[in-house]
Amino acid sequence: MSKEERLDYSGSSDASDHISKPAEFDPNNSVDPSDKKLKWAFRKVDATLLFILFLSNVLNSMDRANLGLTKVAGLEKDTGMKGSDFNVVACIMYPTYLLFMLPSNLALRKFGARFWLSLITVLWGTINMCMAFANNRTDLLICRLFLGAAESGATPGALMLITLWYPRRMVTSRIALFYSAFAAGAIIGGPIAAGIIKLDNPRFKPWEWVFFIDGLATVGFGLIMFIFLADYPDKSWILTRNEKAVINECMARDQIDGGRRPVTYRKLLHHARDPLIYTQGLVLFTANFGVNTILTFSAIIVKNMGFSSSASQAMQALPGLCGFAGCLLSRYYPKWFGSHYRSILFCASWLIIASAILMGTTNNGARIFALCILSFGAFGNVGMGPGWLMSNVGGPTRGAFAGAMNVILGGLGGLCTSFIYRNKDQPRYFFGHGMNLFAALLAIVTASISAYIIHIRNKRKDSHPIDISNMTEEEVKDLETDHPDFRYVY
Repeated sequence: MSKEERLDYSGSSDASDHISKPAEFDPNNSVDPSDKKLKWAFRKVDATLLFILFLSNVLNSMDRANLGLTKVAGLEKDTGMKGSDFNVVACIMYPTYLLFMLPSNLALRKFGARFWLSLITVLWGTINMCMAFANNRTDLLICRLFLGAAESGATPGALMLITLWYPRRMVTSRIALFYSAFAAGAIIGGPIAAGIIKLDNPRFKPWEWVFFIDGLATVGFGLIMFIFLADYPDKSWILTRNEKAVINECMARDQIDGGRRPVTYRKLLHHARDPLIYTQGLVLFTANFGVNTILTFSAIIVKNMGFSSSASQAMQALPGLCGFAGCLLSRYYPKWFGSHYRSILFCASWLIIASAILMGTTNNGARIFALCILSFGAFGNVGMGPGWLMSNVGGPTRGAFAGAMNVILGGLGGLCTSFIYRNKDQPRYFFGHGMNLFAALLAIVTASISAYIIHIRNKRKDSHPIDISNMTEEEVKDLETDHPDFRYVY
């Protein structure tokens, strides 16, 4: 053991156990980003790795949204819940989600993403199936506690894989595509639930069928993930040897080194003191207010406008579609608006407008339109916030901490949202809409602070760069974001 305790991305004390030597890797050669071979290689990565992660997140979104969809189908009445019981059931998964995030990430590095992500997908699908047999609030609370533990490693593991397979210039767009799956889940989850509750079978109640069928689909997909997922480009059976070589070379020149450099506790503590990670991470915290409003409460809000259970479930697809469009378009926002910062301000403005409409009118058409633009802005920032944060990762240590903190803050946003739409506030839900307005304003503040910090740091790098002339090659690589050639992304 060296003087510094180390955690390796491969999850093994011997990296060679998990990582093969890069195919035809030569860090001295240059890689042209416009090279057709490189573009084709990343298209294949998009069609395999990213597509698998996207579908996994769609199922994750559907499984989370099922709680709100089943409430309008009779869950609350059949299980004897009243008052704030539903809010407690909704939030109870987040303590275990946050508590088991670190152990799950450590297990992911030990066993590899292919095995671990497939396993936890099967686990959370099984738990959702178990919720079909819940008889009371206690049964639901137990299932939700286990659900939080099972899902804790899914998003951090996916974000880690994206940063290991793509250079920084591609990270924001791929993370936006990954998070757009949450909106895609809302698009199809509501109509699917509306169809399921019409099943005429005495074995299960309508809401029980929703949990059972969606959970069964998730278990099946988890088994498929194990076949097609790969931990690193070198382990992919889809890529050719030459394609692996150009990707490895591209990653090395991006100062990521394919995730092969160890994560050190000393650098971990150094990055833990960096306020930029927290201010950028808070963007996802604020965005999750709107996202969880759509996933968990939109069907409930619509039903309290006077619509039937099946209609309110099916109409969840409308804000889901707008959120999907917002998340997909967000990958182009930095180019259109010139920076991630201005892009976040653009998304937050939609949240402010939507919240004002929801609080200011009783017209059903206007309120449904407001839910749509709320979703558009919230899902846009869900793509922008993590993308901005992970684009400013200069090495595996900062990437590990930033990715974990991003998901933790996002989970806290979901936890807070569980209590803002209360039964006693129906049908107008002024408190919940007001909290979404507050979250939008907080996003503007935190993004502005992040932009200021980045401006100061880049200016300091230009005027007083670190002298690396007397450093060893290993010391230079360990600088990560402190490297004089590294510039933070706006």
